Amino acid sequence: MMGDVMGGVPVKLGMAEPTNERARTAVALAVLGGRIAREQFDGASGAVWKTDGSMLTQADLEIERRLEQEIANRFPADVVLGEEGTGQELSRLEGRYWWVLDPIDGTNNFGRHMPGFCVSVGVLCDGAPVAGAIYDPLSDWLFTGWAGGGAWLNGAPISAPPAPLSPRSLFALCSPWPDGLPPFAQSWLTRYRLRRFGSTALHLCYAALGGLAFVHDHRASLWDIAGAAIVLLEAGGSISYADDRPLFPIAPDVAKEPIAFLAGNCVAHRLALDDVRAAHQVAL
Repeated sequence: MMGDVMGGVPVKLGMAEPTNERARTAVALAVLGGRIAREQFDGASGAVWKTDGSMLTQADLEIERRLEQEIANRFPADVVLGEEGTGQELSRLEGRYWWVLDPIDGTNNFGRHMPGFCVSVGVLCDGAPVAGAIYDPLSDWLFTGWAGGGAWLNGAPISAPPAPLSPRSLFALCSPWPDGLPPFAQSWLTRYRLRRFGSTALHLCYAALGGLAFVHDHRASLWDIAGAAIVLLEAGGSISYADDRPLFPIAPDVAKEPIAFLAGNCVAHRLALDDVRAAHQVAL
């Protein structure tokens, strides 16, 4: 058992407890950040809007600073990337291990006192995800995954079974689309059931559960997906750029760019990619 760690945060996962030190730390950090978010949720105030149109709260900054301190103490040679930019600049990425932090993924929900947010901690080695933990403190759902160790929800194994798409399928789609909804997305809206919860990390975890068939986002950031990607992959799912190029390993010069990705169970992922490809061919 991990027991009492990171200032009193209990993490008890039983058979789902990773043996790798970085994976163990990722789990503890996600729970620690979630505790801080939960403590500030009811009184969340002082939100401001960033230049990219996203919301920022004091909880985002406090969680990121706290997690960065813990990582620096335990892994001083590792790179730390936080959404709010309190860690190292993307232009100065050096080292094999990157810690990618989204202190609150779903701040637009958190700042409005709504559910649908989480703390995301991802570990990349040579640009590929090797460990991740996503914690939703309101539902008390902790998603974890590490390379070769499977995907877990609160210590129970989860999987994304390969299932074809049907009118019963649920999918997540990012918005807004400044240039209008593309034809493939319009087609999905006529064939499948849209679900959007306001957190890209949770969308990927729900796909790992088999709840969402697939997820599409045309402007994600690395910190949106770094923690949850390994959960989905270890659950048997797939993730790629929306044009089917491999997303990982990701290079430092690409990590700072908006990411258009598709993810889901392996069958739904392939079928959704076919729709995107067909739409692009028609446009040409």
